[in-house]
Amino acid sequence: MILRILTFILAFFISSAAAIKAQPDPNALIAGVLKKSALVQSFEADVTIDVDVDFIRIPVKNGKVFYKAPDKFRFRATGFALVPKKGLNFSVIEMLQQPHTAIYAGEDAGNHLVKIVPMDAEADFVIATVWIEKGRDRITKMQVTSSGQGNYTMEFAYGNLQYELPVATIVGFDIQQLDIPMKFLGNLKVDPAKAGEKTKGNVKLSYSNFKINGTIPDAVFTEKITEETN
Repeated sequence: MILRILTFILAFFISSAAAIKAQPDPNALIAGVLKKSALVQSFEADVTIDVDVDFIRIPVKNGKVFYKAPDKFRFRATGFALVPKKGLNFSVIEMLQQPHTAIYAGEDAGNHLVKIVPMDAEADFVIATVWIEKGRDRITKMQVTSSGQGNYTMEFAYGNLQYELPVATIVGFDIQQLDIPMKFLGNLKVDPAKAGEKTKGNVKLSYSNFKINGTIPDAVFTEKITEETN
C-alpha cells in the first residue's frame, strides 16, 4: 500500500515537472509577435472612429493613419486627436519592446496568455496581460493597468491582409467626466446629468484601404494640419 502511495506521489511530481517543462516560453512568444510586426515597414490606411460613451455624443469621425518604421506615426482626423501619438497598435508594440519581465499565465482555446511587467519604474503602465493567438504570433487582446490613468482593454480583429495588421481595434475603459485614454478636440455634446457618473466606454477604430510597405514622404509626419486641433 505504501509503495503504491509513493509511486503515485512520484508519478504526480514527474507529470507536474513535465507539464512545467512543456510550458511555452513567454519571451519566445513575444519575440514571435515582434518579428511579424517588423515585416511592416510602412503603411497608410483610412480609419473610421466610433466613440461610445454614455454621457458624450460624438459623431463618427473619419481620418487617415500613416506609419513608417521605426517610429514615425501620423493620425489625421478633423476634430479628433489620438493619444498616445504613436497610435494604439504601435503603442502595444512599443510596450513589448521595452525592458520587461514576461510571465506565462496560461492559455484559453485559441490564445496564450502572457503577463508583462516593465522593469523601468517610470514606465507608463504597471502590468499588462497579452493574449497571443496560437500559431499566428499576433495579439488578439490586451488588458493594461496604467500608471495613474486607470485600466483599459484593447481587442484586435484581423482580416485577410498579407501582414498581421488589425482591421479593427476596440478600446474599452472606465470613464468619469472627460478622464479617458483618448482626447477629443472640438465641440462635444455632454449630458450634464450623467457627466459625474462613472461608466464604461469604448472607442472602435476600423481600418480600410491599406497601402503596406509603400513609399511615404517624411513630410507627412511633420506637416502642420490645422484641422487636427480645431
